[in-house]
Amino acid sequence: MFRPNRLKRLLREKRPARGAWLFMGSPAVTEALAPLGFDALIIDHEHSPGGLETAIHQMRAMAGTGTTVLARLPDNHPAPVRHLLDAGAEGLLAANLESADAADRLVKATRYPPHGIRGAHYTVSRAAGWGAWSWEVAEFGEAETLTIGLIESIRGVDAIPEMAKVPGLDMLFIGPLDLSISAGVPGQYEAPSFKAVLEAAERRILEAGLALGGTTLPGQTADTLFDRGYGFVTLGADVTFLRRGAGLALGQTG
Repeated sequence: MFRPNRLKRLLREKRPARGAWLFMGSPAVTEALAPLGFDALIIDHEHSPGGLETAIHQMRAMAGTGTTVLARLPDNHPAPVRHLLDAGAEGLLAANLESADAADRLVKATRYPPHGIRGAHYTVSRAAGWGAWSWEVAEFGEAETLTIGLIESIRGVDAIPEMAKVPGLDMLFIGPLDLSISAGVPGQYEAPSFKAVLEAAERRILEAGLALGGTTLPGQTADTLFDRGYGFVTLGADVTFLRRGAGLALGQTG
């Protein structure tokens, strides 16, 4: 049957949530990670090789684990929003939001009329059990969907107060690498200019009352970020877990 969104409940209850990224497009890797206790796993469609059918296999690999299925959109157009939600994604991340208009378009793509433009496919969609849970999805689907925007540029940081006013936007998630590039210090997370823009983003998101998401940086733990007000923290990715484990097995530390 249609299930409540675990991650959305944790955020609503102000309980810390942990996740990881799936970049390898591998259902087998997803199946290995899903039972370990992550609150959410993010299927990446911006930089990764997997398509929609692969994503469905990854969702099946997560079934029964309680892990919330998130997906990062390949772009911010309506078509992939519909496809991923109808396939069973419980939340979406849109890359590099930089305006209230972009945030509003994102939210509208996740909502049925009259509040949005999403087609009412729940009579036959996988997300509705191929139609078995149509009424549940029609009644509760929108409320259980997580809509997340990534903050990856200084322009995006400046737009946070206006974007936060868009009804239906649940979380802003800070992407540190792209943000450091926008600040002119690629990958230099200790640089004063990066720290200043990161702190500004964190402060504005929290002041606006949205959930704050992000990823651990070198030398940080999830608790470091939870203490700063983050509600959702990613601890790494499938490929980094694999490389790190292999490196340790080979006696490497880097």
